[in-house]
Amino acid sequence: MSIDLNTFHQQKLTWLANQVNVDFPTPESVKGRDVYLNQETLDSEEYTYLSPVFPENMSILLVTEHRLTIRWAMTVASQWDTEYDDVLEFLTQVDLCDDYQLFIALDGMKPVAACVSQASDDVMYVSDVVVTSDVLTINSFLSAVMEQQTALTGHTFTSCIRT
Repeated sequence: MSIDLNTFHQQKLTWLANQVNVDFPTPESVKGRDVYLNQETLDSEEYTYLSPVFPENMSILLVTEHRLTIRWAMTVASQWDTEYDDVLEFLTQVDLCDDYQLFIALDGMKPVAACVSQASDDVMYVSDVVVTSDVLTINSFLSAVMEQQTALTGHTFTSCIRT
């Protein structure tokens, strides 16, 4: 079933917000959720696949375990200065699921880029794109994510839409 950009964005926000709908959420994670949900919405932008170029010691990984989730959360939360700790507390609560994939770029062991992705038929959406490295461009990172999503889904992605 294909979804549109607005549906992707709204469903992703609902999924993330529900991460702290538990019996005893920490006050920091609830505050972090509120900060996250109230962030300014970016205009959408399409990125076209380019053969990714990055240093040999850099890896683009699908987040499949808690240690990578923590690094992903640290990278995404780096967008906030004063609320970093609260947003980090919120994002570290993320439970991985089949609907959304988290990706991270590591330079050695240091996280340098992150995003959330969802493939819907032949369309790939991304959000929460953060690149903190001077040697990695957003397009190169997202092209590597397109390669990963192609391998995961069997669909060939030649572009993605960022929100």
